[in-house]
Amino acid sequence: MADFKERLKQSQDKMSEVKAKINDAAETAQIAGELTKDKLNERINDIKGDIAASKENANLAAERSKSKFNSELIKAQMTLEAAKTAVTEKKEAHEKATHEKRIIELLDYSDECQRLAILLTAEANLALLEATAESIDYAEKYDK
Repeated sequence: MADFKERLKQSQDKMSEVKAKINDAAETAQIAGELTKDKLNERINDIKGDIAASKENANLAAERSKSKFNSELIKAQMTLEAAKTAVTEKKEAHEKATHEKRIIELLDYSDECQRLAILLTAEANLALLEATAESIDYAEKYDK
């Protein structure tokens, strides 16, 4: 029985050692877990900071892009307005020239009509004089 007691004692000692090792391993695992958790939290915070910085950079880039786009849009609108103004001015100049040409043509036509009227008046006077002369001849010949 002494042999059993000795073996029982050895088994209990081994069990105590195993429990101690398990406790040590558990403590080590807990410490490692806490360190890992701390490192993980630190890494998460670093990533959050990186994300915030990236968001800020993206917002700045978007603002710069938006500003540049708006600037280009304003330039394009100004160019378009200048082009519209130029087209309007050309159109008005063309219309003015067309009206001026039409006025000159009408004045030329009026001058021609006046020359023709003078010519016709002279022709009418000549015809009247000829009719008068003919009338005198007629009266001299037939009105005795």
